[in-house]
Amino acid sequence: MSTASMIINSKSTRSALLADDLLYVSKRHPNIRPYVLEQFEDLVPALDDIEKGDSDTLILCGGDGTMQATITNAINRRRFDRQPNYVALPCGMTNVIANDCGLQGPPATSLDNFLWRRNRGEINRVERPLIGMQLSERQDPIYGFFLGAGLFHTAVHFSRQNVQKMGAKSSLAVALTTAGFILKTAFDNSGGPSPLMTQIRDENGELQDRDLSMLLLTTLNRLSAGIFPFWGEGEDPMNVMAIDYPRKRFLRAAINVVAGRKVPWLSDSGYHSWKSQEMRLRFDGPVVFDGEIFHTNPEEDLILKVSEKAAFLT
Repeated sequence: MSTASMIINSKSTRSALLADDLLYVSKRHPNIRPYVLEQFEDLVPALDDIEKGDSDTLILCGGDGTMQATITNAINRRRFDRQPNYVALPCGMTNVIANDCGLQGPPATSLDNFLWRRNRGEINRVERPLIGMQLSERQDPIYGFFLGAGLFHTAVHFSRQNVQKMGAKSSLAVALTTAGFILKTAFDNSGGPSPLMTQIRDENGELQDRDLSMLLLTTLNRLSAGIFPFWGEGEDPMNVMAIDYPRKRFLRAAINVVAGRKVPWLSDSGYHSWKSQEMRLRFDGPVVFDGEIFHTNPEEDLILKVSEKAAFLT
């Protein structure tokens, strides 16, 4: 049996309490090499050491940000002759990636079960395309799975201030955030946040002006709490959903949008969904990429392109 390396981000909201349990589980199984990150800067030295060994599996115990940073570093630094298989354990405040292609249930118990199954060869392998996000063409891509801008960034802020502070986590936090924010926005007489003034390059390479309320993209097959606001058709790997500004029939539309139901009047009311391989756009505002906030340069293209994949074991 080949060696598996396990990275535990002790600064993740949940894994700080789980680290001892996860380490205990790892000691019960041969060929598991654990690394505990006391601070996020410890990730690079841990990967430096893993790169010298023979691990073909990386068990990631943290949230979406931990997984994004690990996969990005592994690809951009070309650390492995072959990209390792990843195991996603939901140990952070946001666990959208693990919800789709990770281990389900309490992390320590699901890890123990997985390692026993791994010893018996009873595991599954799934692949997911990665969105490579470049804030400018001069920068290396940041690789992840779920991006949102406009109202989504406002909703994330709302969640962190009003939901997660109360102790709600993971799918419950997402569900409460979505329901609460939809109601808040639908009955907000002030009109809500300003439009996301966006320029999207068309197939001829020309920038087309769009005023958006929200933009979402993902390459995952599902999100959390049964929410999947995409209904575009085609074979391209990246699901895209955009809502025009100003919003129309928002409360009625939201019932269909959150479930990804294609309704004839949605497009005429400014709700659009399609699939893509690459997008280039410009706007001045933050984006939330796998739970991490990044700031765009309105003078340069934000490039979103699918060119890599990540494999997960379950």
